[in-house]
Amino acid sequence: MKRLLSALLLAAALASCALDALAANPDTLTLTVTIGNALSVRIRDSAGSDLANYDFGSMSLGQASVNSSQINIDNDSGGLSESLQLSIGDNGANNMLLRTTTGALAQDEYRLQAVFQDAQPPHADFGTEDIVTAAAQAAQDSAGGRFSVTGVAAAEDGVSIAESSRLAASSSEVRLWLRLELAATSVLSGVQTNFATLYVSAV
Repeated sequence: MKRLLSALLLAAALASCALDALAANPDTLTLTVTIGNALSVRIRDSAGSDLANYDFGSMSLGQASVNSSQINIDNDSGGLSESLQLSIGDNGANNMLLRTTTGALAQDEYRLQAVFQDAQPPHADFGTEDIVTAAAQAAQDSAGGRFSVTGVAAAEDGVSIAESSRLAASSSEVRLWLRLELAATSVLSGVQTNFATLYVSAV
């Protein structure tokens, strides 16, 4: 009987020590949450409608043209800060050939450059760093960086030009300008529909 009582007392003492070891003041609770928002951009026109196609209109061979109608890029992620990447897909339509390097364009070639800025930039503001390629390239947040212009200007959402390629919050908007350059010679004429696709992605 004494042995049984001793065993019970020992077990009770061990249980009490175990409880004391688990106790804390204060105790802690680790919290976890999953943010359900996803990166997302929308391309819109000046009226706020979705823009799926842009027509540069009539151009002569050897000419370059900058879009005259606004192309707005909106952050519709619901609150995430976003930076932008651009790339181009050559659709191979009508034998127009994409060129993503500098130098004179060969027959039937075209080149596309892009910058983010509020007002339509002059042709001189498009540099070699602004050539859009098949590989996605991130816009740089510095004057004269990739897809940014030199000088000082206000971006569409009111931030400085050094931040014009960044969409800082939900409903932020920047304006995109594209410069299309055509070769001086071509076997083509008439409307060249769907010759390329521009991809704008958030990262």
